[in-house]
Amino acid sequence: MSRSAAFDLLPGSDKNDVPAGIVQLNRSISRALRRQRGDFQYYDEPAGDPSLRQQIALRAAKRGWQAEIDELCITSGCQQSLFLALMAVCQQGDVVAVEAPGFYGVLQLLEQLGLQVVEIPASAETGLDVGAFEQTLQRWDIKACVVSPSFATPTGASMPLHARVHLIELAERHDLAIIEDDIYGESGWLVVPDTLKAVDHPNRVIHCSSLSKVLSRDLRLGWISGGRWHDDIVRLKLTSQLASSRFIQRGVADFFADGGYAAYLRRYRQQLQRQRDQLLDLLGTWPVPIRATSPAGGLALWLELPEHVDTIKLYNRALEEGVVITPGELFSMSGKFSNCLRLSFAHPWTRARAEALMRLPGLMA
Repeated sequence: MSRSAAFDLLPGSDKNDVPAGIVQLNRSISRALRRQRGDFQYYDEPAGDPSLRQQIALRAAKRGWQAEIDELCITSGCQQSLFLALMAVCQQGDVVAVEAPGFYGVLQLLEQLGLQVVEIPASAETGLDVGAFEQTLQRWDIKACVVSPSFATPTGASMPLHARVHLIELAERHDLAIIEDDIYGESGWLVVPDTLKAVDHPNRVIHCSSLSKVLSRDLRLGWISGGRWHDDIVRLKLTSQLASSRFIQRGVADFFADGGYAAYLRRYRQQLQRQRDQLLDLLGTWPVPIRATSPAGGLALWLELPEHVDTIKLYNRALEEGVVITPGELFSMSGKFSNCLRLSFAHPWTRARAEALMRLPGLMA
């Protein structure tokens, strides 16, 4: 299942309702395409277009990280960034720590690369339990830890500063890499958290992100900053992808530079907050006891149902009704979270989607 798989889309989303910011983005990309001269016959440099890397560095500075463009490499999305990071720091059979619950795309990557997985408990509010991770490091020779410090999927949790600092200290003490999945970092409506790189003084964080969640999945445009492994990562990108689309990069760079992206983000964050609140209001009318997270960013919340509910069975029953959900077991390799769901608020709550959501309690018997 890819990172963009729509497991928790419910009926009724209007794909023809294109935000003004996306229209502006398309115009920027079209202008970049028209400006191409002879350079369309040549590959882009492996690290990506300098103008886009400069714009990403400027965005990073707003989140506490003074990045240089030579520290950044453009990829075809955050999933490729995570793949390159794991390839650079691990060999087949190595042990990698992940959050539980955590992103199923990471679990699939680890399986594909022949890496062993150790799951670290994660709070639905404060993310990775760094104390539990420290204890695990006493028992396992861990090469890397994949973590989402800001609005983690599926819970929307954000790690507090003291936990982030402690995590970096552990990475230095035990000689391992921290792979930061920051794909939701800029989605926060109350505050946009600093990146983990902002406290990465020993240069052990590999920062991975993209525009897929906050702007457009169709762009397939992400980036990676590899810390002390960066040169190896750029070489891996060269051998696995060679280069990225130059005109798309330049169009996105223009969209950033002229303020279009910042304006779009302001509107989109407000929209996400409204849609989260509407989802919580709908869940508040359910006739079954539930516990739901209330994240201040990201695109989804985590729903804990009564213990007897098996959400894999619920998934199959709901699918027969035309409703698609994301069972909690997908977010762990150990069969945990069988009574949990991830619910997305990335799309407007149309009447059809709301009605589909309200049918779920009746399918839990």
